[in-house]
Amino acid sequence: MQFGIHTTYSFVEQNMRNQKHVIFLGEARFPYGLASVQRMTLMARALLHENIKATIICRKGSWNQGEHPDFEYEGIYEGINYIYTSKEVHKPSGFVNRNLQKFRGVYGEYQYLKKLKKEGEISMAVLSNRKLIHVFRYLLFASLFKFPIAINLVEMASSMQHKRSFSRKINDYVLDKWVVKFYDGALPISDKLMSFYGNACPAKPNLKLPIVCDFDKFNIAREPSEPYFLYCGSISYREVIDFILEAYKRIAQDESVKLYMIVSGESQKEVARFQQEMNNVFKTNPIQLFSNIPYSDLVNLYVNAKALLIPLRPTVQDTSRFPHKIGEYLASGNPVVTTNIGEIPNYFEDEVTALMAEKYDVNAFAEKMKFVVDNPEKAEEIGLNGQRLGLREFDYRTHGSRLNKFIESL
Repeated sequence: MQFGIHTTYSFVEQNMRNQKHVIFLGEARFPYGLASVQRMTLMARALLHENIKATIICRKGSWNQGEHPDFEYEGIYEGINYIYTSKEVHKPSGFVNRNLQKFRGVYGEYQYLKKLKKEGEISMAVLSNRKLIHVFRYLLFASLFKFPIAINLVEMASSMQHKRSFSRKINDYVLDKWVVKFYDGALPISDKLMSFYGNACPAKPNLKLPIVCDFDKFNIAREPSEPYFLYCGSISYREVIDFILEAYKRIAQDESVKLYMIVSGESQKEVARFQQEMNNVFKTNPIQLFSNIPYSDLVNLYVNAKALLIPLRPTVQDTSRFPHKIGEYLASGNPVVTTNIGEIPNYFEDEVTALMAEKYDVNAFAEKMKFVVDNPEKAEEIGLNGQRLGLREFDYRTHGSRLNKFIESL
């Protein structure tokens, strides 16, 4: 009897040690962060779908005191193991305390990786951070504990057009020019980034992993509401916001369809100032701004919109990236209005699965918005076609087996 129990225990223990294990490094604010955190979370869930263990390691707390008060520093979320190695999920007050937390977090990372390595193999680490000081540390850890590290490549940082400090420009240039060659593989989000990494490291594994989304979270009932277009994005893309406002002006003579804008990166005071700025332009106040809203409210706004707006520009930055929110837009079942740039023509067909302005032009984009107003039944059909395409191409469950093969290629 004792022999049977021991044999069973040894078999289970051996199976656990043989199970593939992927860790995620360099992110913060799990699981309530923005696009980068959501992408990391969905990658982890894709791996879980293939019975691959996933652990997310955050170095330090990033939430303000009082936010998510019941969230523990270590645990399991949606099947994903996670830990804040500083043993705190909130930012402490005071310069000294904040920096002490950072040091505790780095030491905690080292100790936790050492523990994981002792318990079994680390099949792969996925790195999202793009600050040189942290990248070098993670590359050092990978070398020390002998695990492969792949870069989660979602943007060409050196091409970013919004304001950056001189030191950040140097940081991004060094990353894209030299440091990229030190990774063991890459998970680029677009063809352009896949080609970039392939040229830099032709002998290393390179798997295109497009936007990923949990379509189940958008399976909610629609609610009666006034008709509105919806744009969601960072205030740092003010050029794009101004573009959308100009397009809306062209079709908003009767203002039968409102414009809702979800802007991130702003304080409530700044949002109020921005709202007043909009009211000065549109006297009947057809534009409504939202900021820092719960994810459930975000989903509701997506699902009840007439159409969802995301114009991409003909820049290196926009042709390289593939915005996470496009997956969420598609999951809503409403039509996406965009431009025929970057990854868009790789997946979508105009007036079939999306509405695509042929170029980044205010009048061309306004025409696609007007199509939604003038052709509501056709617009609804396009939205449902886009949802079916998204479920096929971008639902997180479709990428687990691809990630499994990528791990084996490292």
